[in-house]
Amino acid sequence: MKTHSFRNKGFSAAEAGLTMVEMMVTMAIFVMLVMAFISANIFGMRYDQLVCSKLGASEQSRRSFEKLTSDIRASKIWRIGTGNQASFTSVSNASLMSGNALQLSLTTDTNVFIRYYFETNGPFTTQPNGRLVRVTSSGEYMVCAQCLTNASGTSMVFRAQNYLGTGVLNDYQYKYVIDALMEFYQYQFPRTSVGPGLYYDYYRIDLKAASHSPS
Repeated sequence: MKTHSFRNKGFSAAEAGLTMVEMMVTMAIFVMLVMAFISANIFGMRYDQLVCSKLGASEQSRRSFEKLTSDIRASKIWRIGTGNQASFTSVSNASLMSGNALQLSLTTDTNVFIRYYFETNGPFTTQPNGRLVRVTSSGEYMVCAQCLTNASGTSMVFRAQNYLGTGVLNDYQYKYVIDALMEFYQYQFPRTSVGPGLYYDYYRIDLKAASHSPS
């Protein structure tokens, strides 16, 4: 009968366990990788929020300013001046065509109008300053844009310009270009500030449109 002898064989170097130093190095590398993945994920979420905010702001602006543009193009009579929801005073002829309000009439009846005006003195607790507001002679009221700032000192006004879009004209003539510069200090949907310490000081939209009325 064949017998088997057993010997106590030692483990080879390949089968040996990790030392304490090797374990600590491995754990440190693992923790750094986890932190890197978390940081990348947080950065991606922040960037996604910024992109979504810019897309939301662009979409909101497009819809609001499309209305303003179509009203200007359809107008038969337009006047620039100073106004609010209740009143409007147009700039007199031979004066610079610049003011916080624009009043449009789609027919020759000036008692029927659409008025756009920039509002900068509303209660900040209930509405962001400033705002672009649209009102009509029939009583309609709509906020077209909000979170506006006058960062450059030249925004939140309507101006009449020549066909090149330059200068500010001083009399009422056919086919002038209506210019409105708006600077936003906050994105929306989701709401994201763009002020100091963040990505931008502000973002701006410069809208230009002219009446297409034949007379």
